[in-house]
Formats: sequence, C-alpha cells, structure tokens
Amino acid sequence: MEFSRLISGHWAVSLAGRAPRLQRGGRRFESGTVHQIELVASLGASSFAICATADKSPLASAGSFASKSKGTADSKKIKKVIKMQIVMELLRNFEQLNKNDVFLAGGKGASLGEMIQVGISVPPGFVILSTAFEKFLEKTDLNIEIDSILHSVNHKKTHTIENASEKIKALILGAEMPGNISEEIQKFFKNLNTKYVAIRSSATAEDSASAAWAGQLESYLNTIEENLLENVKKCWASLFTPRAIFYRFEKDLHKQKISVAVVVQKMVESEMSGVAFSVHPITQDKNQLIIEAGFGLGEAIVAGHITPDSYVVEKTEWRILDKNINFQKKMLVVADGGGSKWQELTEKQSKRQVLFDSEILDLAKLIVKIERRFGFPVDVEWAKKTDKFYVLQSRPITTLATQRVQEMSTEYVRIFESTGMPFLINSITIEHYKPLNAVAIFRDNLWTTYLPKKVQAETLKYGIELFGHKNKFMQYVKDFEEYKKRSIKLFDDVCSREKIFRNDLENFFNLISELWLYYRKTEFFYVDDAYRKSQQDKTTAKNLRHLEEIKNSGRGHLNKMIFGDTSYLSKALKILSKQFEISPDNLFWYSKDEVMGLYEKKSIDEMKIRNRKFAYVFLIKNGTLITFQGEQAKDFISSFIVEVSKDEIRGIVANPGKVRAKAKVMKYGADTFDKVSQIIKKMKNGDILVAETTSPEIIAACKKASAILTNQGGLLSHAAIVSRELNIPCIVGLNNITHLVSDGDILDVDAINGTVRILK
Repeated sequence: MEFSRLISGHWAVSLAGRAPRLQRGGRRFESGTVHQIELVASLGASSFAICATADKSPLASAGSFASKSKGTADSKKIKKVIKMQIVMELLRNFEQLNKNDVFLAGGKGASLGEMIQVGISVPPGFVILSTAFEKFLEKTDLNIEIDSILHSVNHKKTHTIENASEKIKALILGAEMPGNISEEIQKFFKNLNTKYVAIRSSATAEDSASAAWAGQLESYLNTIEENLLENVKKCWASLFTPRAIFYRFEKDLHKQKISVAVVVQKMVESEMSGVAFSVHPITQDKNQLIIEAGFGLGEAIVAGHITPDSYVVEKTEWRILDKNINFQKKMLVVADGGGSKWQELTEKQSKRQVLFDSEILDLAKLIVKIERRFGFPVDVEWAKKTDKFYVLQSRPITTLATQRVQEMSTEYVRIFESTGMPFLINSITIEHYKPLNAVAIFRDNLWTTYLPKKVQAETLKYGIELFGHKNKFMQYVKDFEEYKKRSIKLFDDVCSREKIFRNDLENFFNLISELWLYYRKTEFFYVDDAYRKSQQDKTTAKNLRHLEEIKNSGRGHLNKMIFGDTSYLSKALKILSKQFEISPDNLFWYSKDEVMGLYEKKSIDEMKIRNRKFAYVFLIKNGTLITFQGEQAKDFISSFIVEVSKDEIRGIVANPGKVRAKAKVMKYGADTFDKVSQIIKKMKNGDILVAETTSPEIIAACKKASAILTNQGGLLSHAAIVSRELNIPCIVGLNNITHLVSDGDILDVDAINGTVRILK
C-alpha cells in the first residue's frame, strides 16, 4: 500500500493529533504529488521531520521509507509509529477538509470543507472521521459481531432486516465509547463555543451520483453537550437502520466497505431557511434553479411540515421567472434545553414573501458558485440570520436523468387503463412487473400500462407451459389460494388496530404486491396462445376451464385490497393518517418507501405530491425502475404515446356476430370504483358496451349489452368469456376504443372481421 493511501488524503505524520499535512516552502502538498518522500526519524522524539526529494520518481511505500533509515530495528519502529499515527487521527475541523476527503469525512463533511476553501459561509464545525467509528468498533469488538449479523440478512425477507437492525443498533448504543474518542469529541465541541450543534450522519459512500445515501441516515438538531456523545452513537447506529440495510443490499453495496463519519456543526438559529436546486428538478432545465424558503429552521421544510415559498431563477440573466408564495402560520425554532418547538407567526409575517427579490438573486448566485466549484448540479440546504446566508450542506442531485429515455408506445403492447390511479398503488404493485420491463404512465387522471412486445412473446410461451402441464398448473392454483388466505389474515389483523407497526406495514405492502405474481398469469399476455393451443390439447383445455373462476377470485381479492373507501389499503391509510398526522389523500401520493420513511420521521413536501397528481411515469429498463414526475413525466409521455386514429378500428374477435346500435362508454377506475352501480343504471338494454375491460362487478352491464368492445386484449378475458355465455358479439384488443367513441355514437360492429366503424 502506498503511503499516500495510508494517510487517506494528505502527506502527513504528526504525533500531536493535528491534521496530517506536509508543508514545503509554505505550500501544501496534496495526495498524488509525484515527489518522493523520505522520513528523517528521531526515534523517541515527539514528531517526525519530513522532507521531499527533488526527483519525481514514483511514490514509495511505507516500507520503502522505513528501509532508508538506520537498520532493521529502526525500520520496524518507524513502521509502528506511522501506523499508530494514522490510526490516531479521529477528528478534523471543516477547514482541514476538501472534496478529496469523502472516504474520511463522508460526502457532507468533505463538501463543507471544500466550500470553506472557496470562501463560502459555512457555520463552523468538525467531523468525527470514519476512522473514529472504525476504532470504536475495533475497541468494543463489535466489528465481528456486526459482520456476522449482516451475513444472516436476506433482504427479500423483511423480518431478517428488522432483526439485524435491532441487534446491531442495540450493540452500538449499549457499548461504551472509548475514552480517547469521547475526550477528543468533547474537546472539539468546547472549541466551537456554542450551546447547540447539529449532528448529521455522513456515510463514506454518501452523496456520490451512483450511490446516494441522502435521506437514509440520521440527523439530530439542537444537540447540547449533555446528549452529544449519545447522539454521535445514534448517528453511527443509523448506518444500520432497516432502511439503510435494505438500501445497501438493494444497491448491491453490501460487499463494499461502508463506514460513517459524523458532522458536528454549530447551529444557526435561522430567521429563514430552506433548500435550493441548481438545476430545476422537474423540467431539468440547466439554466433554471429553484429555491424553497420558509421562516425558522429548515427542518420544517425538509420534513414536509410546512409548504414553503418557491422561486424559479434564470441563471444566465439573473431574472426571477416565477414566484409561488405560501402563507406560513408557524415556524420551527430552537427550544430551551435542546430540540425544537413550533412558534406561531404574526398575521403580517405569515402573509409576507419569505425572501425579498434582491435576497433571492443573492442566494441564487451563491448556489451557482457552489455548482461551478463541484462541477455538477447540487442540492443545497441554506439558512439566513442577520442579513447573512449560510450553507449547511450540499450534495449532488442524483434524481436527474443522465440522458433522455427514448421509448415509443409502438414497441409496446397496451395492458390496462384506469382512471385516478394514485402513485402509492402503482408503487406497491409495480414490484412484480419489474422482470417484465413494464411501463406505467399517468396523465390527465388516466393511468395506462404497457408491456414490451418482446416480453409478450416470452409470457405467451410461459403461459403455454403453465396451462399445458397438469402438475405446474395445480401447484400454481394451490399457491394462489394459500396466498389469498395468508394475506387476508394479515390484512384483517393490521386494519383492526389503532396503530400499525413498521414491520407489519411492510408485510402489508409486500402482500398486496404479491397478488400480481399470481394474478398477472390470468391476463391475455399469458393465456392467449395457450387458448389457441387448447383446441388441440386436452390438458390445456381442461386447465383453462378453471381460468375464469381463478381470475374472478383474484380480481375480487384485488378489489378488496386496494379499490374503494372500504378497501384494506384505504383502512390502513386512515390509521396511518392519525398515527403520523398526514391526510389519507396525501398518503395515496407517497411511494411505498416514503410511507415506510414516516417511521423515521421523514415526509415529503406538497410540491412533490402536486407534481405526481399532474403526471408520473414508472419505467422499467432491464429490471431497474426509473420514475419521472410533473413536467418531466409529461414530456416523456408526449414523446412516448403514438396516437393512432383510424376510420375503421380493428381488434381481435372473441365471439362472432354483427350489431348496429348506440354506444355506452363505461369509464371507471380507482377513483370512481364505488360509483360503478350508478354508471350501470344509466345504460339501456341493447346498448353496445364499450369499456377498458369487463369484470364481475359490471356483469349487470354485460347482460344489458347487445355487444361488448374492449380496449384490452384477451381471448380468455372476462369480456370474451361472458360474451360467449350470453352469445353476443365481442371484439377485444381495440386499444383506444374508449377514447375514440362517445356515449350515444352509432356503431357498426363486425365481430366476424374484427372491425368497428363509427357511423354517427
């Protein structure tokens, strides 16, 4: 190992515990300088004298330095002292850090030091380096125990994550901090000469664009001397919360060395505070930045407790393009004895713009300065006190798409459409569509899903194997039935409580998602080729005779789980609403992970919810989920959708016949599920039923119909089976028939050739 790596950032050796650095002629040598270093040792003395040779030979190793000294004994002593001194460095002030120190100080600590280097106002503080955490684990013998516990984790089984987390956190919080570490922390704290500090975890893998730990670890504001050491240990322990453990396995980081530093920063009792993004996070316009601002401490905005002002600034001309002013009735302030409390604002304060226009532009220029220094878009937390802006932390924006995703609907098969599909339901159900590389889009309150045509060829092949094999099919039916019994038992239990525990909610969500592992195999993109084969294969024909019962039972289970005010999901969200003081409507627009984050006191802001209600996209590429929201989602959808409008609409004949009659277009979904009966009442006998698909809850409409036309394909869909039983014409797979036809249109249905014409 080269000496430069041992020192982790700078040429240095010091027995006094100072930050390692090498000075030559008043100039500091950074890691990577090609001058060879020699050590002139005075054994037993309090320090090393260090000098650099004039040649530019490759850097020597620690061993080669020692070999230049007098004899083997001296060499061994030098090696020992070098090792001792490297281990001894446990803390650094911000001024002694820069962006190259991520592996010592984590992303937060390194970026704070870098900003100080260029004169940006950062509240003073220090970093308890990752070496201190590693020393703590070594001295308490916890490192081996923790590794053993982590090896027992199966991240697909929630209880193993929960168990591992509880055990590891208990070990860390219960262990005594070694005296040399605690003494150094207290000494550095006293040097800050402040009563309150903010303590933030900073993983050494944090804030890189490829592995963003933002939001995974803990922060403790308004910490005082009495709880300083305890909060430091809590920050160390936060590296092992269930969410953080799951994250490292999900991002395939569990085999990498991940440590944690702790940032200790003087609290700014801010009059105003907020966050800023150097690139507009929704439109991704690089010439626009957005600032969010509120009164008091910034934690109120980060946690989503208030709706901040937002200002959009054009970076080249320094113009304010848009201002969204929100009334703020209360602000978060420092409480006596530590922690924080809410304080009411006067009516005059609550109605005023948080930042004046001149202040908005001053802050915008500061954000751009940070962006230019780091060379990438940044997410900045800021505070303002007595006419001065402070930067509390800065990290890369990791949510920006690295390139425009080019997808076209013509390369996909349309699966299903519904109105009013909340973001949460999509977030839960998408899990078992990841292997299929599905796409879900939501715009104008309409949710539509798609499957790549290449994937459909594979699912149809799988369907032939499943329904053509007696034992495979029997096992599938058995597993499906056992799943329904297992899930209903948990759903009833969870929804009967006043509070829901985190582990039970995670199981609740996982069991909702698991339905699609079974239910999707009843869909047309699995069964249509099996249906065609059943004409010649008795086993397939016999198995498919059970399909309608299986599909209807599955659909009934689905309805109970997620649709309507009486669904299990609605009941659970009402309980969570009281538990976390967030409206059920807002919870429907969280993601599954964000709802789980409520247990760690993390919530999302109103802007994110508004963007999702406007438009969202779930795009799966090679099994990886990409999400877009707001304007970004709308842009994707506009380029993705290829509108096909024909005078003659063509689909798949599910039952032959010809009919000419008025159309009754039936549109309902997650937001109107409870109103289905009212829609059916408006339908007249003899109307042609036009729908996304049919299902048992609208069987009354099917019985009134003279023909059935559906967007969704499927020779064994509910519509196809029911039309055969009722002996009425049926065409499926018409894709967008519900958008081309209006109530009362006269349709000519030719379910022999599979065509529909709109006559008037």
